[in-house]
Amino acid sequence: MFFTASRNKISNDKIFDQNLADTLDVIQGSYYVFESFERDKTKWYYKNTLFNPIAIFRRIIKVFYKHKQDYSELISLINNEFPSSTFKNEDIKRIILDFKIDYFYYSLLFKIKKPKAVFITQNGIQKGLFTAGKRYNIPVVEVQHGIIDDAHLAYNYSKKIDYKENQIYLPTYFFSFSEFWTKGLNFPVKEIISMGNSYFYNTQVNNEKEEKDKNGLLVASSDVFGENLKDVIIDFAGSNKTTPVYFKLHPNQFFEKEYYIDQFSNFENVKVYTNENSIYELLAISKAILVIQSTALYEAYHLKKKAFIYKKQTYKRHQHVFNLPNIYLINNAYEITETYDNKFILDDVGQNLFFKNFDFFKFNQFINNLNL
Repeated sequence: MFFTASRNKISNDKIFDQNLADTLDVIQGSYYVFESFERDKTKWYYKNTLFNPIAIFRRIIKVFYKHKQDYSELISLINNEFPSSTFKNEDIKRIILDFKIDYFYYSLLFKIKKPKAVFITQNGIQKGLFTAGKRYNIPVVEVQHGIIDDAHLAYNYSKKIDYKENQIYLPTYFFSFSEFWTKGLNFPVKEIISMGNSYFYNTQVNNEKEEKDKNGLLVASSDVFGENLKDVIIDFAGSNKTTPVYFKLHPNQFFEKEYYIDQFSNFENVKVYTNENSIYELLAISKAILVIQSTALYEAYHLKKKAFIYKKQTYKRHQHVFNLPNIYLINNAYEITETYDNKFILDDVGQNLFFKNFDFFKFNQFINNLNL
């Protein structure tokens, strides 16, 4: 059973999950795919796909069930540890109720369908699903979705606690893009496996393009970083009118496209994108990328593109690459302009550091060891 989050086009406007694509391509036997992102079934790429109605299920259950427990003691403990916390009793109630509903839903689903294994791509927070899998002794494999570092609470647990008694609910196994991502993290699953990913490793860039066609600046936005990135691009575009800027919105801000188009209306060299083109297609015509925090930075570096990190908000999530060549920390648009034409420095250390090719032999060995 696969739980996909399909956000990339593959062909004929079909949408696929680039994180689970390798496993879906090689898995033998029957399977079900539960799609969590794309609701238009005409765009589904995989056979045996159904829409995962968990969000609808939550809303229905909440109409009939009210969680009245008081968590004031827990709130007090959180506030003592994190003085700036804004958690309220209602927040805790919502989180715990969502967990209970998810656990009930996935327990029912697993009881009826009896999957031999579950593969999922999300953000490590599907605790209800993990718990249901444990209840029915179903191995749950989570594949890496994006950035993992010591600041990601779902993948780096306190070393002061012994988790041998299963105090937290986790997937059984975790497939990473490469060894780079999990070094030094305390993620106490049964096994972390560097399985690789062919989509990220085998780039889709047309390397025959003329160098002069690769002069654009790709901006990897998201809902929380959009405003800061917008401001620096307005400054950059005004003084670099011959440099194309591709402002790529994250799926969680697609609904804001018209807003950003309006914000950049005075700049003919800035174009706003949702899913008309993939990150790779835009990187193919770009010389560099600008981010605050994004997995796209690693994709760009893998494709030998310079990366500008705007020193705002959570930019320090990228601190493990600050010392690599071709990484520029900037405070303003002028600092982008100053180094924009610098050549990419070939770096053997950073080559294929972030993404390794999918290991088909290792995967088949893994499946055989599960005795499915």
